[in-house]
Amino acid sequence: MKKTLLVSLLIFLFVSPSFARAPFTEFKVGYLSPNDAKAGYLFGINLGRMIDESLSWSFDFNYFQKGYKKTTTVNKYKTPGGLEIEQVQREMEFTTRIIPLFAKLNYEHPIGYKSPFYLRASAGLGWELLWNKEDNYVDDVHKTRFFHGFGWQGSAGFGMEISSSANFFVDAIYNGSTVKRNKKTTELGLPTWEELDISGFGFRVGVSIVGFGW
Repeated sequence: MKKTLLVSLLIFLFVSPSFARAPFTEFKVGYLSPNDAKAGYLFGINLGRMIDESLSWSFDFNYFQKGYKKTTTVNKYKTPGGLEIEQVQREMEFTTRIIPLFAKLNYEHPIGYKSPFYLRASAGLGWELLWNKEDNYVDDVHKTRFFHGFGWQGSAGFGMEISSSANFFVDAIYNGSTVKRNKKTTELGLPTWEELDISGFGFRVGVSIVGFGW
């Protein structure tokens, strides 16, 4: 059902007569707090085309990364010149990377007549990819786990015109997704898998440039 909705949205976007309308590109940076992962920074680019003066469609590409490192001091000494030097060692290092990919419908509407401010909202369906790299140097254990699954995202915010073709915006976002891996069947015929809930709230700021894109 989820894949059917995503494919239907993609077909609608490509057959829509708006495909030839004015393009736009959004560059954005934000913060996301997934349920089963530590909060981190989110970077993205949104490429789309206008349908009319308020509606548009787009493809949204995002990159999330959060790392954790554990180091300890194994020695400390002072040089004749008075420098205090510490010798440290890395014991553990974990890095989580998430790539959410969405096809989206977007809405923007001015606040008042000829106002530079406007309200905006969006909704998207897509697929999310997650890599978790674990390096335990103490036990010499090195693993990379890959998860993937259906995702959706909703946002609401406001923007402001900063030039004839560029707008600044701030959005509150919610990302909804549970990614899975290692699907198999037990000896009793029961399906099993591993999963992570990476749903969570966040925010982003960015700049939208109308007339720039594909």
